[in-house]
Amino acid sequence: MGTVAGMKDIAAITTCVKKHMRSHMYDIEPAWPFPVPVGLPDQAFLETNAIAVHDNNNEIRQWASKNGCEIITKHRTIGTSVELISKVVVPDESIAMRVVGRTLAAECREARRRIACLVAACDVAPETIESAARMTGHEQPDDFDLLVSAVRYFRHHDVTGMTPRQIPLTGFSGKWLNESKTNRRKAICRLLGVETLGLSKRPTELRFRYLDPVRDDAELERIIWCPWEGEALSGIKYAVIVENKDTYQTMPPIAQGICIWGSGRAVSDPALRDMRIVYWGDMDADGLEILSTLRESGIECDSILMDCDAYDRYHRFDTDRTERSAKIAMREPKPTPGLQSAERRLYERLCADKTIAYRRIEQERIPMRDAVDELRKLGIPVESIENQDLPI
Repeated sequence: MGTVAGMKDIAAITTCVKKHMRSHMYDIEPAWPFPVPVGLPDQAFLETNAIAVHDNNNEIRQWASKNGCEIITKHRTIGTSVELISKVVVPDESIAMRVVGRTLAAECREARRRIACLVAACDVAPETIESAARMTGHEQPDDFDLLVSAVRYFRHHDVTGMTPRQIPLTGFSGKWLNESKTNRRKAICRLLGVETLGLSKRPTELRFRYLDPVRDDAELERIIWCPWEGEALSGIKYAVIVENKDTYQTMPPIAQGICIWGSGRAVSDPALRDMRIVYWGDMDADGLEILSTLRESGIECDSILMDCDAYDRYHRFDTDRTERSAKIAMREPKPTPGLQSAERRLYERLCADKTIAYRRIEQERIPMRDAVDELRKLGIPVESIENQDLPI
């Protein structure tokens, strides 16, 4: 760690101060002074490396004096009695900010500002403020200020039953309090001393088109909210869930069938539980996670074209990019209790197999004729599409 065996150098001392600052950035009580042990080598090393020890000692002394740090010394013998630095003491936070450099110092100043804001806005225990500040340390300054405003608002207004988008707070976007912002919501609850804000979920939206050729409204697309009432799904026995709009629009007729678009995570209404459901998504990690989530919600369904055999068969259509042209990176596979063994093997391969360069096959690239064959193998009464063009 240091340039001299058993002794820290300036870089090592600075690293210790940075680590201490990061660990105590959100403490209300001061974490200073902070002594950094320099360490002294044994007598044998001192006697054989006297010049190196002296040089390191002098560099630390000059650096400490320049930055306003204190030093603690001990006398050792190297032929004669010498005074060596055993500890460097950072006396307070302002000196620490000088030591750690501009970037970390700016982070610390922002953290201290946030602590002061929470102390002024919340009459809660210091450990609660510290905890909430750490939980939201990743938030941008503007978002943190909105969080403080939210705490003040919720303290005086009952929002039970409202959705996050309905809360009338100035400067808030509709998604600011969505459930995906779990740390943000948890921090607000902690500061308010409540278990939950009592907010309602946004109604689940299901978009589908009828595939049954005998219906008068066979080409009609519908959007319904779950749970729903009425006859929208009366007489429907088959549902094919797809991810992509092209596939959704070109799905051929199915007697007593519907095609659901992009709602794999939304399909949970009891009205669907008596149907024969098939899920067909992109061959990528996200598509397989959606399939697992769908089954975990209690929906029994089959899948088509989502295993290693299908990946190998259509690998000429694969890609290493998302819709926004971002590179698809490897990732740690999640638990997917809803996947069957063949699906899980493809999921693990797409997540973590270093031997493959492409981790996605988009659904719409696969010929619809092949998908129809797979659906018919499952007993889904899909009409023939012999004249439909195939992808190149």
